[in-house]
Amino acid sequence: MKKEIKQLKEYLISDKSEKADDYLVFPLFKKIFGKKFKRETAAEYADIYIEGKLVVELKTKYEDWLKGFFQAIHYKKKGLAFSAICIIAHNFIGLWKLKEIPTFAIEISEKSNPQKSASDIGRSNARKINKGQKTDIINSAAIFIHPFDEDSIFGRESLVSISEFIDALKNLDSERRQINPQNFIRKIEYMKSFFDDPMEAIHCFYTILNFWDTTARVPKPPPSEASKLFVVGNNAGRTSERFYVNPRKQDDLRKFVEEHYVFTNEGSGLTVDYYFSRFDEVISKIKPEYTRQHGIIFTDHNLSKFALWFVHYYYEKKLSENYIVLDPAGGSGNLITSWRNHLKHKIVSELEPDLLKIIERRMKADPEHLEIGFTIVPKTTTGKGLNFLDKPADEYIEHIKRELKEKNLKLDKPIAFLLNPPYKNTDENIKYLKKTCADYEIDNSILKLTGKDIGRERYLAFLGQILNITKLQVEENPGFSPIIMIFTPTSWLIPRITYEPFRREFDKYFKYEKGFIITSKEFFKIGGRWPVAFTIWRYNYKENGNKNIIKVRDYTFLKSDELEINWNDKLEVINKNIKSLIRGSKMVTLKNRGDIREMLPEIKNIKTGKSIKQPRYDFSYPKKNKDMGKLVSGFPISDNRRHFELQRKCGEPRGDYVGFMDDNTPVRVSQDNFNRMSNRCDRVWFILFNTFANVNKSKIFSGPPDNRGFCAYDLESAKTTFLWFALSKAVNGRYPIWANQYDIWMPYIKKELEKYFYSLCFAYGLSENRCVVTKFEADNPVEGAVEIFVDNPLCPANPDSFWSKLLEREIIKKPELAMSLVNSIKKLYKVWNGEYCKGGIIENVGLDKEPYFKYFNYPDFLTPYSGLVQIRKYAEIRHSDDLDDCFNDIKEKTKIVLDEIYRILIEEFNYFD
Repeated sequence: MKKEIKQLKEYLISDKSEKADDYLVFPLFKKIFGKKFKRETAAEYADIYIEGKLVVELKTKYEDWLKGFFQAIHYKKKGLAFSAICIIAHNFIGLWKLKEIPTFAIEISEKSNPQKSASDIGRSNARKINKGQKTDIINSAAIFIHPFDEDSIFGRESLVSISEFIDALKNLDSERRQINPQNFIRKIEYMKSFFDDPMEAIHCFYTILNFWDTTARVPKPPPSEASKLFVVGNNAGRTSERFYVNPRKQDDLRKFVEEHYVFTNEGSGLTVDYYFSRFDEVISKIKPEYTRQHGIIFTDHNLSKFALWFVHYYYEKKLSENYIVLDPAGGSGNLITSWRNHLKHKIVSELEPDLLKIIERRMKADPEHLEIGFTIVPKTTTGKGLNFLDKPADEYIEHIKRELKEKNLKLDKPIAFLLNPPYKNTDENIKYLKKTCADYEIDNSILKLTGKDIGRERYLAFLGQILNITKLQVEENPGFSPIIMIFTPTSWLIPRITYEPFRREFDKYFKYEKGFIITSKEFFKIGGRWPVAFTIWRYNYKENGNKNIIKVRDYTFLKSDELEINWNDKLEVINKNIKSLIRGSKMVTLKNRGDIREMLPEIKNIKTGKSIKQPRYDFSYPKKNKDMGKLVSGFPISDNRRHFELQRKCGEPRGDYVGFMDDNTPVRVSQDNFNRMSNRCDRVWFILFNTFANVNKSKIFSGPPDNRGFCAYDLESAKTTFLWFALSKAVNGRYPIWANQYDIWMPYIKKELEKYFYSLCFAYGLSENRCVVTKFEADNPVEGAVEIFVDNPLCPANPDSFWSKLLEREIIKKPELAMSLVNSIKKLYKVWNGEYCKGGIIENVGLDKEPYFKYFNYPDFLTPYSGLVQIRKYAEIRHSDDLDDCFNDIKEKTKIVLDEIYRILIEEFNYFD
């Protein structure tokens, strides 16, 4: 059936209309159903009709599947007889048995006009379905494969999804429903109803998984074990372990098991082990708080195999012969499970006993594991886990030795640590930590190595404990050189400044060997995109430290579905497939490249008289207990929520200057120790983050922001702050993944491009800012507070502004990009003043709901020098075409300037090289 499957895949990935490519689908259905296959005129114009069994509707777009769903059902009213419907579209396959479809969908179809065409009915009925009903229809499907399903492996190299589909087509008459990779987590969630503890539903599924085929049944238990059930499967050839089920729920569970079967297909790579490999998703769904508090990020099963391939291909081809492999944070077992015999006898431990049980069942289900051997520490019969971090190294290693001794085994080879440790920082609400058993204390012997602060990062604590264990093993066996193969964030590899002391100690004992980085979100169920490194280290003590240069292969371009290959294939085939995927990858050196804050000029502390690099300014701090419920902040008096609900003190009630919250709400603040506050428009304030991960948060205000505030008060400070801001915006969404954990560093600016580059940065800041003109009224929030007028420091029309007095003359005329943008902004202000303000102040302009006006009693107003954000809002409200034209021109030129800043950074300054 290879030819027919290939044709179906061609249809699925095609963008052509269904009529243009429908011939690609017909052969598969002809092959399966033979002479029962009918179509079009012989089938009341259904695309495919299998008499008594099935109607198939073909659609061009995935989004049309619901129309096709109702269209297919409507053929009942056209006289066709069938028990199932199927919809096939671009990147989509759906299959439903009519008796499983929700009642509301059948009722809607029953009320349809039989005289109307099926296509018309499909469109009209689809419009009647709400979001919740649509979800119910999806959940009732026997097969539902689509491009946005995280659980789907649709479109990957393996044919697993299509194999499921073909298996379901061949078993349309079967009373059993298929459990497959798309729906098995939902089925486990349903199984929760049979148990008091949701975790028992998970254990039940994985206990019977290896026996749950189309013949599986649940015999009645003998009276002596009335509360324990087991499953007989594989044509009554084998039985599962016994598991507890409340006698009141046993009939329900029995019915559920005997109405379903688990789909596997050895030829396509879908084995029982596949369902074990996704245990991480199951527990994350059933016990999300546990995985969050422990910082568990389970390892993708294909990434695990890729990591072992990497070790084998680039580093050590005889890992299993030369080392004893230990994973002290086994998780779901993906990383420690064998690939191509690369790992032989292995040791697995884990804090959570439920995870250990799953790993043991997984290995027992695989004949290869049973033959090669494994040791679970501690035994699952104890119902306990083994914490890697709450005890000294010698105590932990004794646990391992005792378990090995019972099997007549010894730690007679160097340990190869293979792990993906938790990444969690333990600074969490203690209430939740206790609830999930994550409130353990890290042993002092580890914290002495890491330091208390970074020891809170659990992966650093794991590295500290590994270092202690390897030192012990080498003391006992001087010729040994243990190795570490570990997934971690990249912060400690750079290293960021807080990790430097630990790296100095770690580098005394370990020499860096090889490594690669991938993108977190591609392979882990987490938010955000940041680099995850897999690095290999070899024990090599040097008193002065190994001079480790961390060069990693950059695989951040890899997509998770690209690694969905047949890992059971011949080694030469695997090598060929993987090498083609990673061809063209680059080497990246992870090293500290500096911090842009070092380029800030020095400023004098007016209290100490000493000059230091300009520090960040914050006016938001946690409230003290005595301040709770009191008016202690500088917000306008009518901002009750922030005054009395916010757990932070912001500014001062009698402050003589004005700062701004992120939404531009004004806040009274006091002068700082560096005399940076001013009520004139003679300085510009920025909120600036020094890490690439936060570049999207940078902003410019008329006054200081509540946190991470930096001030441009002269030309030198303006150069750094405007460049920092423009760089942040230019690289946002465009910086390489490996840079995510880095501090932003200062580019090396070529002398011949210096004036041009700063011109662009200044012009960009002039265009992309949140500066406003407003007024903080007197006696607000307390009696005696003075009135403060806030002007716009970035107004080219105001001769007293920071822009006019300091930056205007820095804009060069050639190349003309920067000057062109500046001139467009000047043109806007000319139109604004000439046609609207006419040199004066206009009131009641429709901006009274804006944060910088809404808390005050005076009328909202605009001046000739108001901020661009204010004038733009006015233009939107009044539909001012002349202003809109000006803003469209500015928007277009701003983008060109930003792109030019990015081009210069990358091509001229080689910023990311």
